[in-house]
Amino acid sequence: MYEIAERLGPIAAELLTCWSRLPVQRCVPDRKSFDPMAIARILPVVSVLERVGTDEWRFRLVGTEIERRWGRNLAGRDVLDVVSPAAAKIMHREFREIVEQPCGSWSQRRVAFHSGRVGAVETLRLPLRASDGVVRLVLSCSGELHGRSPAIADVPREIIMITEQEYFDIGAGCPVTDAIAATA
Repeated sequence: MYEIAERLGPIAAELLTCWSRLPVQRCVPDRKSFDPMAIARILPVVSVLERVGTDEWRFRLVGTEIERRWGRNLAGRDVLDVVSPAAAKIMHREFREIVEQPCGSWSQRRVAFHSGRVGAVETLRLPLRASDGVVRLVLSCSGELHGRSPAIADVPREIIMITEQEYFDIGAGCPVTDAIAATA
């Protein structure tokens, strides 16, 4: 499998296992081959992002737990609406590399909650081909680290910063530098 798999939390590991079993075309599976019910247990924290412009990304599908945590409907919204300007710069680079290389990405980010609490969230992102064959979709899952799940009254305010990020090879190589170093 992939070296990164050893370090993943249970949610990210389950998504990677499912994605790894999909048939691929030039390293990347088609969206139509991905059956969301194969990951029914983690589906509430899974999203699909779509590149709709050079640096414009929209939530195409959003799990119910993600929307509950953010306290709003995110489908169709700009992905970067919920991040600080510093995090947006890193995420633009990360998303671009995932679909253009293509490769996988693992990151850890700090999220500020309305209560004032700051939590650590692990995110795994993997490329998918759209129905036209173009790699412009990103399958993503997020889980708060250290077993803490935000309470309903403790919804996230914004992603403050990406503290760690690394790409991993899915068969087409990896960018030389991570998105944090590349945007510094």
